[in-house]
Amino acid sequence: MKTRRTLLVWLVLPVILLACSGNSDTRLTFDNQAQCGVASIKVTNTNTGNIQEHSLDEGDELDVKVDHGVVYRYEITYAGNPDRDIRCDPKSGTVMVPRRGQSANFTLQSATPTPEP
Repeated sequence: MKTRRTLLVWLVLPVILLACSGNSDTRLTFDNQAQCGVASIKVTNTNTGNIQEHSLDEGDELDVKVDHGVVYRYEITYAGNPDRDIRCDPKSGTVMVPRRGQSANFTLQSATPTPEP
């Protein structure tokens, strides 16, 4: 009987460890699918005032590590793309990821590009 319990513990332990070893980073994920050139992304922790600034090329994805349960302000501006003669409006807002290990995903798109005047 004791041998069965020991064997069961050794069989179940790796499964438990695998389940716990997943990515526990809390993050904001930005995917630049816009036709507006490089996206400049500024993320501000509203509790501490700490600012993270990033650049994201078209077609690339960026993960920004954040603390769960904290409100962040994000600001996204675009460099523009002179080949396409398009101007994209900046975006901003606030976001809070409630639980550790979760992510908030932002797909940057240019659904309504505006031609330059």
